[in-house]
Amino acid sequence: MGKKTILSSIAMHILILAGGFATRLWPLTEKTAKPLIHIAGKPLISYMVENIPDNFPIIISTNTIFANDFEQWKKKYFPDKNIEIFIEDSAGETEKKGALAAVALCIEQKNINTHLVLLAGDNYFGFSMEAFLQKSTLDPIIAVYNIHNTHEAKKFGVVVPKDNIYIAAFEEKPENPSSTLVSTGAYIFPNHTLSHIIEYSKTHADDLGGIFEYFLQKNISIQYFSFEEEWYDIGSFPAFMQANKALVETSIIDPSVVQKNVYMDGICIIEKNVILENVFLNNTVVLEGSIIKNSNLKECLVCENTILENVDMTCKMIRANTISLRENV
Repeated sequence: MGKKTILSSIAMHILILAGGFATRLWPLTEKTAKPLIHIAGKPLISYMVENIPDNFPIIISTNTIFANDFEQWKKKYFPDKNIEIFIEDSAGETEKKGALAAVALCIEQKNINTHLVLLAGDNYFGFSMEAFLQKSTLDPIIAVYNIHNTHEAKKFGVVVPKDNIYIAAFEEKPENPSSTLVSTGAYIFPNHTLSHIIEYSKTHADDLGGIFEYFLQKNISIQYFSFEEEWYDIGSFPAFMQANKALVETSIIDPSVVQKNVYMDGICIIEKNVILENVFLNNTVVLEGSIIKNSNLKECLVCENTILENVDMTCKMIRANTISLRENV
């Protein structure tokens, strides 16, 4: 039975941005779109889509390189859900349009005139999407998380609250944040604001946060939706590892894994067709088809089809198809 359908009286589209090339997470994202990397055993974007009520049409905006990968993901995980893959005309980091320009392009080409829910495809949102959508008003809405750390807040867009509903200001990666409420990459744009997005994107193609400063200059009120559930912006290797550890209660080991003299500590995630022999693993993720023997790995990510023997590694990302065979002395 599908999820409860909500807001049937309000027409909305869900747009998930998934067009980036995530160079900061290479080699993990060298050949994989960041929303499709596995977190705790399944694609990151799947958590988001599972959280969206069934009666909302979903558009996933991606680039030409990863378009087929998203089509295959949709076919495998959500064949019956109303999902459309929208292709941006970009084949590399230097060609990408920028987040806000990608939104504007989709609005124009798909002729969207409903309310628009915009979600960053490289985030994990622990809050109920139903509760977020129920907040829909004639004002734009930003989902915010209290990071409780001024230094960390510098890395994000910061929301300065006016009261318990509205914001007084929006600060994009400020040197001296006025609050610790950070924007999390989940927004609702009423249909009357879409023309402003298109106009602003013409001169600020990659300034998604700036649209809120623009709204305030236009005297458009902005509300915020504050949540306390888990939230992860998977923008770095430490964030990737943190999300994996947080989203599972115990280690995940595929039944096909072959083990001999294996000791695991912390949270480990071992995907299918992996061979482990005489190894110690601590908070480590090993992707499909890898072989690890006589090794110690701590806080590591081992990408697909890697062969490691006689290695001792800490906090490393090992590229797919790597072969490292050291003499055991």
